[in-house]
Amino acid sequence: MNCNEPMSGFTLVEILVALVIVSVALLSIGSFTISIVSSDQASRERATAVSLAEQVLEYWQHDSNDYAPTIATADCGLTTTTAAPAYPVNVTCVPASGMKIPYTIITDQKNAVGPLPASLSTFKNFTKQGYNVTPKTKAVTVSWTSRGKVHMIYLTNLSKVQ
Repeated sequence: MNCNEPMSGFTLVEILVALVIVSVALLSIGSFTISIVSSDQASRERATAVSLAEQVLEYWQHDSNDYAPTIATADCGLTTTTAAPAYPVNVTCVPASGMKIPYTIITDQKNAVGPLPASLSTFKNFTKQGYNVTPKTKAVTVSWTSRGKVHMIYLTNLSKVQ
């Protein structure tokens, strides 16, 4: 072998630099994947909570007695309430579909007030405006804990004015 011939191949420094670059790229892809999975789980939790609140309000709106439904603690199933509940009603349940985590559902009902006067200093009751029955504001709050943080959604509905 001739000492003047150039040697072919990579040096140890070139290989180490290449390994560092590949390692940084793989770590970036890994952290990106973890953030996508985390975001997807948060979206599914929120979608399940909104679905539960919408189901409760929909069931409530179609109840002939205008009572909030009874919510089963085992699977968040809804059934018709036979007597007026003492509002607010607070139930914790795990839904049969969607995210399998405990959700706390609070249903509440109050007399609606409005419309606002021009001065915004006082409210007027609907019955003073010529309606026979004061409509009710129905509120459903769904809360859950994820990664040590409490999350909450809140939906309201105004009953039909008579």
